[in-house]
Amino acid sequence: MKCTNLQELAAAHAAGALSRGDAAHVEALAAHDPDVRDELARLHDTTTAFVAGTSETRSEPSAAVRSRILEAIRRTPQAVPTSAPISPAAGMRFLSRDQGEWVTTPTPGLRIKPLSISRDVGYWMFLAELAPGTRFPEHDHASSEELYMISGDLITEGHTLRAGDFIHFEPGTHHHELVSPGGCVALMVERAPQARREAVPA
Repeated sequence: MKCTNLQELAAAHAAGALSRGDAAHVEALAAHDPDVRDELARLHDTTTAFVAGTSETRSEPSAAVRSRILEAIRRTPQAVPTSAPISPAAGMRFLSRDQGEWVTTPTPGLRIKPLSISRDVGYWMFLAELAPGTRFPEHDHASSEELYMISGDLITEGHTLRAGDFIHFEPGTHHHELVSPGGCVALMVERAPQARREAVPA
């Protein structure tokens, strides 16, 4: 065995990095070879001293040193964020049930109340109210649409939706006529036309 290989094995043995079989091999060599035994003992001593030196308890800085460090940090100019966070007053909008304006539509019996626009992703949220007996004509969806029933009933695609029911439409979906026998109110989310993005509060 070359001297370099022996030193590598002995060093790994001292650090506890050998497999059980390799460690047994090194120990067998040491039992029959004084040179191997001495090298192994030397590296064990070196490893023990190193571990002892690195595991000493670090002392805390004195109060005076700590005070000087904190004062230096306080006086060092800090980086200013590139954009200030939006304050709650500017970034939130509350709307109570009696606020907002209902808007009539060209479809008889249908009115809507715009709630908000998410201009960053381009969708708008609004309430849709159908008077009892209203029939909404069939149409195609140019974009996805979400409809969540709040009250009343709505018959669509062979299903009768009531409060708590939900339906999602993919872009390109053909939507047959909708009928609301007793009237209903639904929360709707869909892509907002560009003109409406400027008209509805965020």
